[in-house]
Amino acid sequence: MVSLINKYYLIAILGVAISFLSIAKIYNVNEFRTLNSNIDNEKSKKLVLESKFIELNNKLLYKKSFIEANKKSQINLAMVKPRKIEKIIFREKNEN
Repeated sequence: MVSLINKYYLIAILGVAISFLSIAKIYNVNEFRTLNSNIDNEKSKKLVLESKFIELNNKLLYKKSFIEANKKSQINLAMVKPRKIEKIIFREKNEN
């Protein structure tokens, strides 16, 4: 009878230990997912900043090349952006 009670205690202790380990595992998985999502957010922010840097660098290079071309030529070039650009599409005449 004593060994049967000891077996029940052992089963209960193992059940509690397994429950505790499961809760710890779930908490670690949740922490890992949160960490991964934070890393992904930082990577996406880095990519956005890199693309903005490339865009600004391209604009700067364009302006530098424009200024160099303006210095080399005798004609004063204008860097004015138009307010509105319209595309003209010519209609084809129907032959009917």
